[in-house]
Amino acid sequence: MPELERIPPNEAEMIEKIVKLTAGQMKTRYPDKDQIRRGVHPKDHGCVMARFQVKDSLPEHLRIGVFALPGHTYGAWIRFSNAALRIGRDASTGKDGAAQHGSRGMAVKLMGVTGNSLVPTHGPLTQDFLMINQPVFAFSNVEDYLALNEVLSRDGDVKPPVGFFTRTMDAAAAQRAKRTREIIGQIQSAEPFPAPPFAFQKPPASPVDNRYFSGSPFLFGEDRIMKFSASPLDPSSAVPNTGDEDYLRTALLERLTAPDAKDIVFDFQVQVRAASSLDIETEIEDACGEWREEDHPFVTVATIAIPPQNFDTDERKRLGEDLTFTPWHGIAEHRPLGGINRLRLAVYEASTQLRHVPPEPAHY
Repeated sequence: MPELERIPPNEAEMIEKIVKLTAGQMKTRYPDKDQIRRGVHPKDHGCVMARFQVKDSLPEHLRIGVFALPGHTYGAWIRFSNAALRIGRDASTGKDGAAQHGSRGMAVKLMGVTGNSLVPTHGPLTQDFLMINQPVFAFSNVEDYLALNEVLSRDGDVKPPVGFFTRTMDAAAAQRAKRTREIIGQIQSAEPFPAPPFAFQKPPASPVDNRYFSGSPFLFGEDRIMKFSASPLDPSSAVPNTGDEDYLRTALLERLTAPDAKDIVFDFQVQVRAASSLDIETEIEDACGEWREEDHPFVTVATIAIPPQNFDTDERKRLGEDLTFTPWHGIAEHRPLGGINRLRLAVYEASTQLRHVPPEPAHY
């Protein structure tokens, strides 16, 4: 197998510092130890039951891991969320009075999975696919994420984290910070391409109106690497009702409980590349690096169907809060790659321990 990752010699030390800083931030945000929320994505828009079905006609070379059996259906839980550090309005107001949007998340947990587990888990083996509604992360690597957390711990959860951009940096870090600023601008923008800074996509009126991406790379078998995406088949063209501070939950609930409600369907797609064809530094270790679709098209390998349901119940809200999602809940064929994913292993585990999450549900 070709070399897949390039781990900086001081990365473990940096990750340890980030874990401690993150834990401190969570305790500051939630002084009541019994009410600690996630370190990121604390606000959910709904925890919904779904079906994840592998395509019937999947070609042999794509029958890897959870996609090994064409036509197989997994029960799944999906949690839609805001990526903001604190629970607040779904869209804040910018200095010009216009709505300022943020990154949104779609976390999918497949139940009834079999295979070699990446890490010991509570309850049955699952395969988690965590996605955001832009194709790249805003921060490139562990070094930059440490700098961000040092700023957050010192200055609080300010938006944007000005100290991250004004700190003393070498030329390489300064270039990455410039790109981070551009990505944050695109996340917050509502302007379509080519207006600068153009939005990655139109701000959604509900969580099921956007496309979601893994951002970072994962194994696809032994010698290939994938990024993945969930693309809605019937997104709404409605304008976000930003006057409602919870408009994403409101719109999703209306769509799934309407008298004429139907399944909401996403295509689950992958970009698959030979490991030997990738540049490790720019295409695996750099979480801000995009694999251009023009060069590496996405291929549909499964569909996600969310049936009509009322998720706005106390029981479902508790489940959405209790479920643990991490890219490291999964099987060896889909091992996460790159520095940001190595960081997520430790940070997500620490977050889970702080939140005192009970065991995963034993069945779908």
